[in-house]
Amino acid sequence: MASSAGNSSHSSHASRVAQLRLRAIVGAHTESEVSEFGQAVGLVAEDVAWVLVTGRHERSLGPALMWALRKNAKVLKLFSDESAGDLVRIATHFDFAIEVFVVDASGVAQVAVPKNVENLEVSVADEMFAEFIKSAGAEVVREHGVVAGEVCGLEVCRVVRRADADASGVGTVSELEIGVGAHDRETFKLLHGRTATIESLRKVVAEVAARRVLGAQVHPLNQLARERMLRHYVCQSPQLVGAKSLQPAQPPTARTNLKDAVPCCAVGVSTSGDKMVVIFSVGVDPDVVAFGADARGQINSAAELVFAMPTRDIVPALERVAQLLRRPARFVGVDVLRA
Repeated sequence: MASSAGNSSHSSHASRVAQLRLRAIVGAHTESEVSEFGQAVGLVAEDVAWVLVTGRHERSLGPALMWALRKNAKVLKLFSDESAGDLVRIATHFDFAIEVFVVDASGVAQVAVPKNVENLEVSVADEMFAEFIKSAGAEVVREHGVVAGEVCGLEVCRVVRRADADASGVGTVSELEIGVGAHDRETFKLLHGRTATIESLRKVVAEVAARRVLGAQVHPLNQLARERMLRHYVCQSPQLVGAKSLQPAQPPTARTNLKDAVPCCAVGVSTSGDKMVVIFSVGVDPDVVAFGADARGQINSAAELVFAMPTRDIVPALERVAQLLRRPARFVGVDVLRA
């Protein structure tokens, strides 16, 4: 109980500090109430929504825009001390007055400059593990320069670089690690050694595949990366989203871990022959539209944008945000996963 009270006190203090920072940024004397929503604080004055992001900065545009619309604001001024360049880039996809500012430690705000995403290629050394992963029964996934193996959308192995001393000094060597997430990979190495064997990977693939079949009983292995599980099955049955063919595509930014639910992407061709970018999400994600707009912009700006998710997760607030996109998008309810 003491720990819970301590966390609550810390959260309240952080919220008060954020509210004071926002009022200092706004500057003008206003009686508008400061609201806390998600990982941000905001106030509305004269049809302008002022929002200071306090967490998950890279995924803050969607929640801020949704909040501004709910408050009937006509302009959004978004302040962030992280990822401001990414937020500016994403904001260009919306037909709404959005201004993004970067805030320094002293509280000074400056107009943010769009940041281009660096395209990281897979190294030759890392690519050499692709056939090994495939032969064990996992799907090879390449995202932001990283090679990994997935089973029904869940990562079960990853190629990592580690320091390795050679004759010329300290270099790096690529090796395949087995496990679901960083902690599991580390545990696997302690138990089985650093060298991944095909037999070990096949056992993990079989165990995960058995837990991630449609209709399986709830298990930790089928509760992780559910959006990627949805993508896996829709890529097998692309007609569910009006496509002739679909294949996984890398997201606009790299995932930081496996525990956080983050949308994922696929590219394909519709039944009418048009290019498609499909975004998969499970659960109501306030930022999914902004994520999808950024993904389309990076993958194929001329493609149709489709959001595939359980029907219950397609809520009016998301549809309203999607209506602000400069290029239209559509939602498709796909109810193949166990509730």
